[in-house]
Formats: sequence, structure tokens, C-alpha cells
Amino acid sequence: MALRWLDRDRHERPAPIYLHIGGPSTGTTYLQRLMAANQDVLTRSGYLLPGRSWRDVVLATHDALNTAPKTDLVQAAGGRWDSLAEEMVAHRGKATILSMEFLCWAKPEAAQRIVDSLGDAEVHVVLTVRDTAAVLRSQWQTNCRNGAEVPFRRLIWGLRQVVEKEGRPATRPERMIDRAMGIPRMIDTWVPLVGADRFHVVTVPLDSPDPDLLWKRFAGVVGIKPGRCRERSVESNASLGLPSSELMRLLNLELGSVTRTEYLRTMKALLARDILGERASEERKVTLNRAGHNLSARWNQRIRTAIESSGVELVGSLDDLPTAKADKAVPTDLESPTDEELLFAAATARAGLEQAIERLEERIARFREELGYDDDGFDRGPGDAEGAGDDPDDPDDHDGDDHDGDDGGGDDGPDDDPEEAGLDRRAQLDRQLSDRTPEVGLALTEIIGLVRRAMPLGAELAALRARAASEPSEGAG
Repeated sequence: MALRWLDRDRHERPAPIYLHIGGPSTGTTYLQRLMAANQDVLTRSGYLLPGRSWRDVVLATHDALNTAPKTDLVQAAGGRWDSLAEEMVAHRGKATILSMEFLCWAKPEAAQRIVDSLGDAEVHVVLTVRDTAAVLRSQWQTNCRNGAEVPFRRLIWGLRQVVEKEGRPATRPERMIDRAMGIPRMIDTWVPLVGADRFHVVTVPLDSPDPDLLWKRFAGVVGIKPGRCRERSVESNASLGLPSSELMRLLNLELGSVTRTEYLRTMKALLARDILGERASEERKVTLNRAGHNLSARWNQRIRTAIESSGVELVGSLDDLPTAKADKAVPTDLESPTDEELLFAAATARAGLEQAIERLEERIARFREELGYDDDGFDRGPGDAEGAGDDPDDPDDHDGDDHDGDDGGGDDGPDDDPEEAGLDRRAQLDRQLSDRTPEVGLALTEIIGLVRRAMPLGAELAALRARAASEPSEGAG
């Protein structure tokens, strides 16, 4: 009798919900794409991956964290989390898995709202953790293709501030570090809400001959038999090299303020991903100097201590978070791209944008002809937030950093670089280019000119696509 009661109770309650909250650059895209590629198998096995598309999950998370108001996504995000929460609570299968690295940004009050919205479901939190040195390199280049203007040396400085002092991060580099690598804060935020026994830390293998070891560790936590998911996404999430990352950073300074939709569509999706992304295998990688390595080791130790003292479940090994000091062979100076490397990357950017503009104009002309619009019959507006990005279902197209990694907390605080205190964007750029050949500055201006030509074309194409979708009988196929 008791067993039948327990069985009935299990079917009347929501399935356990696993919130994979990140962190960024810890294999999240790999795990998300692998599960998406095997969604049919997972569905048949009783697992729910909520949301109709990746964009649903992105906007719902912005809504839950209240991080959309600083962007032009606010109208699109409003109310999305409630819908996603209802879907998760309604599921009665084996489990629900929501993987979204933005969730690691959550402050205690936002995390409380999220857990409360899931009613009486058994909520688990999964946090993937990776060697700080690897995350630091990856996050800098990721932020460069998301609008950041912070030099790599300043991000390392931000890590030093976080390692050596207590208190709330005060400057932009510190907030960027805390947002992506503030593992102690993430544990302190979520453990009081779900309990240590339902908070699972999964370490990213530091070195393993098994390319699927991270997946096997993650799958074990959420109860999936890893061998059932045999499909592998053919897409990659390759990092930009050092020259292209620095070029994007300088271009962000040259570009100035644009809407988030415009940036995602043209700078990130088109220029960084589609054009400069092709150079990744040809360029020097982003590397750390000795100070960066040693600071990373110290932060790894802080993470280890937080994991051990919190009593959370550890899946993997703390050895994946090395704490040894850098070898003396590691250079003391931080590598910077040469003028020649920057100009080679700029030439690729310039040629790629010129070709892209030509293709955009051709596609717009075809759409306009098929839709029956003359030159004065269509509004060439900037497009709405629903059209953000070139591919709204691609996780890499919406990895979420809001320009500079700010947490939405208001004032930027002290200047990020005291040497540039009081300088406007143009003066900052001139100062940073003072040791470069004049050709680099000219190349930046030429590229931004092409970007500004491409932006309205991308907006018009997105709007034409939407119009075609709403008029299938007359629209372009």
C-alpha cells in the first residue's frame, strides 16, 4: 500500500529539475549542442529540454535575471521565464534539464525567484567548473566578440583584485571575473536554496584521452545513460586567435554605441564568427604570462576550498584545478599581436565584409522582387529584438555577455584603467594605438565603415524574412 502511495505521489509531482547554470567557457556549448542533437532520444527516455528553441531559453533567462532592460531585448524577454517555468513544472517524466550559463550571474534574490517559480519540484543545480587559466583566456576572447573594450592585461589585473581583496567587485574587469569565475559566490547563492546534496560540481577534465569524459560526468549527474546519446553536433565553438580577438576589441572602441541587435547580427555573428572565425587555426592563441598563471592557480585554490567546505557533491577531481606555480619558462611579459598580425586579420575582415555586403544586397533584391516591394514600398527600419542575431537557434550566437560583462548593477564605478581616466572613447583608442603603425588605425576606420553599411542591410533582410514568413503564399521560399 505504501509503495503504491509513493508511486502515485511521484507521478503527481513535477519531474526533478536540473538547472545547469554554467559557468561560461566550461564546455556548456558542447553539452547543450550534444543534448540538442539527441533531443528525440532524450524525449523518448523521459527527459525534457524546455523551450521551443534556444532563443526561448536565452530570453527567459534574461527575464528571470532582469538583465534585459539594458538592451533592446527587454520587450522580447518580458514574461518568458513564467512560460518556461510552467513547462518545466508540468513535466512528469524522468527529469527536466535546463542548461543556460547566464544563470550563474544570478544574485540571491533572482535565484530565490527562480527556485520559487518551480513550485514543489525537486530542484538540483549543476555547476561545471574549469581551470581558471583556461576560462580566463576563453572569456577574454569571448568578451571581445561580444562588444568588450577591456584589454587582456586589465582582465588579468581584475583577477588580481578579486584574488587579493574582499568585497563586491568594483570595476568592470573585476565584474567580468566574478561573473564568469566567481564559483564561491555561485555556491553561496544557490546552496541555501537547494541544499548541498542537490548542488553538483562537475569539473572539466584538465587532460584526458577520452573526449567525452565531461559528457559522461554530466550525464551521470542528471541520470542519463551517456551511450544513448550517439549523435554529435558538427558545429564547433572555436575561439578566435590573439590577433583577431585584439582586432575585435579595438573595433569595439572604434564602433561606439549601437543597439544589441545590431551588434549581435553584424559584429558578432557576421564579422567575428563567420569571417574572422575562419582564421582561428592560423593565428597565435591567447596565452597567459607568469603572473596570469600564478593568479589563476591561487584562484583555483580558492575554488577548491569553497567546494570542499560547502559539502556539495563533487563529480570529477579537484586535480582538474591545478594550484602549482608557473614554471620559470613561462614568460613574464604578456604577448601582444604585432602590427603585421593585426593588419593580416584586418585584411580578412575587410574582404569578408565587402563580400558579405554584396551578398546581402543580392538577397534583399531577390526578396523584394518576390514579395512585390518597389523601392519606396518597404520600411528599412532597424528591425526589432526578435530578429537579433543571424541565427537565433545557435548557442554561440547568443552567449550572453552584455557588451562588457557588466552585471546590470548600474554605475560602472572607477575607471577601468587609471591611465585613461577621463578620456573619451576616441582618446582611449588613440592612446592605445600610439605605439602602432598608422595603418592599423586606418584599417579600423575602413572596417567600421563597412560594418555601418552592413548593419541596415542585415536589419532589412531580417525584416524581409519575417514578412515572407507571414505571407507564405506570396513570400520567398
